[in-house]
Amino acid sequence: MITKWISDKAAQSFVAFLAFLIVLVWAVAGVPLHFSVMWHLAIGTFAAVISILMLFIIQNSQNRHTIAIQLKLDEIIRATKGAHNEMMDIEKLTDDDLLKIQKKYCLLAEKTKEDLKEGKLDTHTPDITAMIIDDRK
Repeated sequence: MITKWISDKAAQSFVAFLAFLIVLVWAVAGVPLHFSVMWHLAIGTFAAVISILMLFIIQNSQNRHTIAIQLKLDEIIRATKGAHNEMMDIEKLTDDDLLKIQKKYCLLAEKTKEDLKEGKLDTHTPDITAMIIDDRK
């Protein structure tokens, strides 16, 4: 909940302006501080801490967006007549299983290209359930 609030606030243009001001103040402060090691250390530490925190906040935000997109796609699959409901949890398959299914879709695309060359339509929805289930065994 707090990470969502921070990511929403951090995405505002005011925050970029604030970061610019912080760097500007730091640069100007270097003159009276004679660009000391402490002056360098202050901005380095500040930048490192903010970067690490933002890394986790951005990752959290990305995870939420990915889940939301996945749920929307699942709803489209669920609501589309003729769609394969087994595709709703396909992200849980192993990489090898995903590659096998991808190859089946590539073969389908190639067949469709051949059909188009023969003057056939590419708007049909061939049944590929058997192609998917057979490879899981």
